[in-house]
Amino acid sequence: MPIKIYFLAVILLILTGNRAVSQTYEEWITRSFDYMDADSLAEAENCLKEAMRLEPANPRNGLLFQNLGTIQRRQGKLQEAETSYSCAIALLTDMPSIRVNRAQLYAEMERYDDAIEDYSILLEQEPQNETWLYERALCRLMNQDTVGARLDLEFIDSFNPHSAKSRIGMAIVYKAQGEYAMAADLYDALIKANPQSWSLLRDRAEVYYLSNRMGAALEDINESIKRNPQDPMSYVLRAQIRYAKGDKEYARRDLNTAIEKGLPQQIARQMVEKIK
Repeated sequence: MPIKIYFLAVILLILTGNRAVSQTYEEWITRSFDYMDADSLAEAENCLKEAMRLEPANPRNGLLFQNLGTIQRRQGKLQEAETSYSCAIALLTDMPSIRVNRAQLYAEMERYDDAIEDYSILLEQEPQNETWLYERALCRLMNQDTVGARLDLEFIDSFNPHSAKSRIGMAIVYKAQGEYAMAADLYDALIKANPQSWSLLRDRAEVYYLSNRMGAALEDINESIKRNPQDPMSYVLRAQIRYAKGDKEYARRDLNTAIEKGLPQQIARQMVEKIK
C-alpha cells in the first residue's frame, strides 16, 4: 500500500474535528484504552484521532491506526476501517496481524478478490499457516472458485492429515456443491471428535435441512441451541426448519428471538419476507 495513503489519512485527521490540545499524546492513548474498556467506541476512536493529530509523525501511529481500524470495524464503519488498516500496513509492513485484519474486513465487505490477495501475500511468508489457508479457501469458495478452495484445503491436509480446519472446509465445499451426504459424513466425524461443539451441530443441521431431513435437522439444531442459546443464526436455521415442516407460528417466534439476539437487520428483513 503506497505510503501516500498514510499522509492523506493524517491530513484528513488534522482537518476533521476540533483539536483539543490540553492532553498529551500518551494521555490520549490512555484515554482511548479506558473508553474501549467501557465499550465507548466512538469516544475511543476520537481519542486515537486526537493523539495522531497531536503527533502525526510519531512512529507509534502505525499501531494506533491498527487499533483505530478495529474500533471503526466494530462500529460498522467498514470503509473507514479499511483506510485505517491500509495506513497501518504502510507504516508496519512486517506486522502480519494488520494484513490479517484487513483481509478479514474485506471478506466481511464481500470483497473476496481483495481478501484473497491479502491472504496470498501473507502465505508467501508462511505457506503452511493453516488459518490463513482455511480463510483464503472460504473466500475462494464465496468467489465461486471451488477448485481453488479445494486446493487450499488439500494442501493443509498434505502437511497436517489430522487438521480439523481442512475437514470443516471440505464439508463447507461439499455443502456448497450439493454433495450433502459427503458433507454429513464429514460432520459426523468432526462431531465424534468434538462432542461438545454446538457450532458443528448447527452446521450439520443445515446440511440435514438442505437434504430435506427435517427431523434430524430439528434434533441437531435443538441441541445446538441448548448448548449455546445466544447464537442468532441458530434461531434463523430453526425458523427455516420449522417453516419447512409447516410450523409457521413457531418459525416466527424463532425469527423474533434471532432478532432479539442481534440478527442483522438486512438478514431479518429477508427472513420476514420468506416466512410471512
